[in-house]
Amino acid sequence: MPNALVTGGCGFIASNFINIIHKRYPDIKFVNIDKIDYCSNIHNVADESAVLFHGSLCNPEFVESVLNFYKFDYVFHFAAQSHVDNSFLDPISFTMDNTYGTHVLIEMCRKYIPDAEIIHFSTDEVYGESLTDEPFTEITGVLKPTNPYSASKAAAEMIVRSYIQSFDMDIKVIRCNNVYGPNQYPEKLIPKFKRLLKEGKKCTIHGTRSAQVKRAFMHVDDVVDAVDVVWKKGKTGEIYNIASDDEMSVMDVTKLMIKTIIGTDEYDKWITYIDDRPFNDTRYHICAKKLKELGWIQKKGKEDLIKFLNH
Repeated sequence: MPNALVTGGCGFIASNFINIIHKRYPDIKFVNIDKIDYCSNIHNVADESAVLFHGSLCNPEFVESVLNFYKFDYVFHFAAQSHVDNSFLDPISFTMDNTYGTHVLIEMCRKYIPDAEIIHFSTDEVYGESLTDEPFTEITGVLKPTNPYSASKAAAEMIVRSYIQSFDMDIKVIRCNNVYGPNQYPEKLIPKFKRLLKEGKKCTIHGTRSAQVKRAFMHVDDVVDAVDVVWKKGKTGEIYNIASDDEMSVMDVTKLMIKTIIGTDEYDKWITYIDDRPFNDTRYHICAKKLKELGWIQKKGKEDLIKFLNH
C-alpha cells in the first residue's frame, strides 16, 4: 500500500484534501503531521482518513522519525501560517514556520525519501500586487511579495526550486487564490464576516481604501480537484496557478454576504471600518490556463458561495 504524507492536515485546506482524496484513493495510507495551532482542529479530519502525528516541521528529529518509519511515496505540503494580519504582528514566526519548516521538510525528504513525489502548496501573493489587467502567469510573474506572509512563502519556494535543480527532486508547486469552505477558521474575510453577521454584529473592513480591494475566491472543493490534477498530470519542476473566475471587491463580497445572511440592502448599517493594514495589495490577478490545459475545471461559482453562506 502506498503511503502519503500531508502536512498541516488539521488545517482548513489540507483537512478537506484528506477527507476528499482518501475516498478517491482508498488504497493509499494517509499520514497527517500537524502542530495543532490555534486555527487547526483534529476533528476537521475524519478519524478513518489519516494517522495523526502531533509535531512541528521545525523539529528535524521529529520529521526524520516520521519519514523514516513510513518511507512515503507522496508528500503534500500544505502546512503554513497564512493569516496576513498576524504576519505584520509576528513576522519571524512566519519565517520560521513557512520558510524554515519547509526547508526542514524538503531536506528530510532528500535524505530519506528522495524518490517521493512532492506537491508544494503556495500562494498567489508571492507575485505581489497586480497593477494592470494582464494576469500573472507562471512564466511572466516575477516574485515581488509585499508582506511578511507572502515573503515567507516566496522564500520557501526558492528553497524548493533549489532542491529541484540541485538534487533532481520530484516537486511540483501550486500557487492559489483565496479559498473558502468548511473547516476554515473565522479569521479570513468570508468565514469571519459570516460568523459576525450570524451573531448580529457588523462586518469589519480594513479602512475605506480596502473596501475596493479585489480578491478572487474559490471553493475548497475546486482547490482539492486542482491539487489532484497537478499530482496526477503535472510535470516535475513546474508551477501551476489555481485561479478563480469569480473576482470581487471586498465591498461587493460584503454586500453579498449582508444581503444573503441578513436579508437587507441597508449595507451601511452592517459595516464598520477599522484600521487598515500597514500595506494591502489591491489585487492578485493570476491566470490558470496552464492548469486548465491539464483538465482542471472550476465547478463552483457565486451561487455556491451563496449556498455556503446560507448553510
